[in-house]
Amino acid sequence: MRLIIVFLLFMNCIWAKDMRATYRVSFGIFGKIGTAQTLLHVEGKKYKIKVHAKSTGFASFISGDRQEWYESQGEIKDGRFLPDFYKKIVQREVNVGDAFSTKTKTEIKRYTLIYKFNHKTKTIIATKIKTEGNSRSEHSEKVQFYTNNDLLSLFFNFKKLFPSLNIKKHHILHAVGADKNTGKIDLFPASKKEFSKLIGGDMKGLKFMKVILSDKIFASKKGELYLGLNENGFCQKAVLKDVILFGDIRGELVEKNY
Repeated sequence: MRLIIVFLLFMNCIWAKDMRATYRVSFGIFGKIGTAQTLLHVEGKKYKIKVHAKSTGFASFISGDRQEWYESQGEIKDGRFLPDFYKKIVQREVNVGDAFSTKTKTEIKRYTLIYKFNHKTKTIIATKIKTEGNSRSEHSEKVQFYTNNDLLSLFFNFKKLFPSLNIKKHHILHAVGADKNTGKIDLFPASKKEFSKLIGGDMKGLKFMKVILSDKIFASKKGELYLGLNENGFCQKAVLKDVILFGDIRGELVEKNY
């Protein structure tokens, strides 16, 4: 499921050459509806983050086997990730054919969004590419704001920004991939009681927060996330509120290797 990507973002940056993590996402009686895998590769002063999220079972059926890919590349400067390139791809299958005929065929519909950063001039260029069957369109434009983070690099930098992981007041962050007009992300404290009502289970050792991405990201109303981070800074549990067709979606870390 496409929303899984957000759960992957709130993980501590492990300073190893390779790090992988897998999350399982579920919804009520439907059980598992998606999985996602993320990879961090560091070589010298260069980094690359890749995430692949896909729907499964019932969610795959109603979403047209929807898959999403995210990628951030750049350099490591002063202990933080500084992106040069950020890409998002959303792909699904659509049925096409004559409305007056029973004959239809399946085509791949793909939406690609590429951001290129110029930190010297403090500008970002966004290129949007849409393809459906043999049809293709492309458009580039300057982003209305500048930030030195994309959504992936920001949250892999999260432990650097908040070493204690204790969020005690409202913070405003910015990243390409959040609100399309401002890049704004709102970060709020959240209580254990508030979180346990949403997801339940073992809450021992977790620290809690609420994140609003200020956009209808991942088919949610406003990208409202409740997060439970373990002592290592990994997102152990998460809830994405008010997702179209599903309501509240729950995610949980099931495997990590580094």
